[in-house]
Amino acid sequence: MTSLRRFIIIFLVLMSQASCVLHSLSQGQSQPARPLEGYVTLDKLPFREAWYGTYFKEDKIGYSHFKIEPSGPDFVIKSDSLMRLTAMKKTDEVTMSESVRVRPDLTMISFDSAVRMNGKNLKMTGSRQGDRFVVDIEVDGEKVSREYPIDAQVYHSSAKTLLPALRGLKDGTTYSFRVFNAEKQGIEKVDQLVSLVRGDPGPNGEVWKVRNTTGRSHVDSWLNAKGLTVLERALDGDLVVILEDKSTVDRFLTQKTAGKDIILDLSLIRVDKPIRSPETTKFMKVRMKGIDSALIAQDHRQEVAPAVAGKPEEGFFVTVRAEGVPQSEGTTDRERSRAAASDLGEYLASTYAIKADHPEIVSQAEKIVSPKDRDMDKVAKLVIWTAENIANRMKDAFTALEVLRRKEGQCRGHTALYTALARSRKIPTRQVTGIVYTDQGGFLYHAWAESYVNNKWLAVDPTFKQIPADATHIKIASDEPEDAASSVLKMVGKVKLDVLEYR
Repeated sequence: MTSLRRFIIIFLVLMSQASCVLHSLSQGQSQPARPLEGYVTLDKLPFREAWYGTYFKEDKIGYSHFKIEPSGPDFVIKSDSLMRLTAMKKTDEVTMSESVRVRPDLTMISFDSAVRMNGKNLKMTGSRQGDRFVVDIEVDGEKVSREYPIDAQVYHSSAKTLLPALRGLKDGTTYSFRVFNAEKQGIEKVDQLVSLVRGDPGPNGEVWKVRNTTGRSHVDSWLNAKGLTVLERALDGDLVVILEDKSTVDRFLTQKTAGKDIILDLSLIRVDKPIRSPETTKFMKVRMKGIDSALIAQDHRQEVAPAVAGKPEEGFFVTVRAEGVPQSEGTTDRERSRAAASDLGEYLASTYAIKADHPEIVSQAEKIVSPKDRDMDKVAKLVIWTAENIANRMKDAFTALEVLRRKEGQCRGHTALYTALARSRKIPTRQVTGIVYTDQGGFLYHAWAESYVNNKWLAVDPTFKQIPADATHIKIASDEPEDAASSVLKMVGKVKLDVLEYR
């Protein structure tokens, strides 16, 4: 049921792409910080190969290795990584390999990457072609091509750690550039702020700090006097990447022991008193502590208020009211599609993960609903079909099409497939992340959907077969999967929750 394992996998794969070309085996001794003029080009860098470990809440969950090699006038950055995650006493591994061709100044020419998860593969290639960046994706036997217009240089994500060394380090220096984000399938802006670490160098020779800002997310890196990143922290320090050597990685690979169980050890938010018949709950009020209230959404079904004004340490109240089922107005697909296109178009879009226009998705939706059905009837039929025909198993999938073909998945898979089916019927639908009460005596991380029906958003749960979703569903304040992943990771192991009232 839980979507947390999937989120951590996605986020950590992103970190392995975006955070590192990080660490050299020759980190050198601590040196006083002096402004570094910059190496300008990759051939002048004093480091070419790196091994590092990845830790989540002090538990080692993976490693990564990269090597920079010359290739004619250009360079190739080769990398491989592994993430090992345990959930419900089951340990899975995610592997990734990537080869990126860059110019000496690190601007990207092309890339070729592959991710393997639960025996499934996702392959992605990309290259700059004139004023376009062309990306080809292959997953579950399906190929998709995307083109992105570009009017400036685009960097590989390794630029986040290498560009400060190439351009130079000086207290207060700022840099901005654009990188291709493989997970978001788009080009995004990165802002960096360089600052001097005051006092003596840190234990790994840290004398410079670089704050990387992308959208609403921040990642802090520490560099030594040579401009080499030796430590990186994200999610308030819960996620750490640190310099290691090959022997440490070899020990990690051979030990094969499970780390902390993400669900049983970290994710379950226990409550003192059980909620009886949560599936019928229409109203719930809780008090939450230990996290920033901004992580929880305020919308048509949720209200967030401080418990004690001016004292955030006292926590905050969250009130959830399950919606009533919207009265159907008999709007046709064509009429609603025209009305929604202007401001809800992104929730009708077909993407490589939500292939709403794929013939198999369209054909399945046509078998479930009739063109004469009203919108609310279509939503109900699609929710019920998904819940009854997709086995609820902890199986991760890259796309909704994969879930349809295999007829199994966890909550994220159920939600992705329902979203694709609904969008194929021109019903605007978005995926939602949050927590929900379970029979394990508390709340667990979960995914569900919201569909726009008769001018209102309606929360539905295609895993639990709920229309609308019950009031124990507490939504996290993000519609972007990557941002939601970050929010979930900021909450894991920190949330305290008391149920004050429900009915």
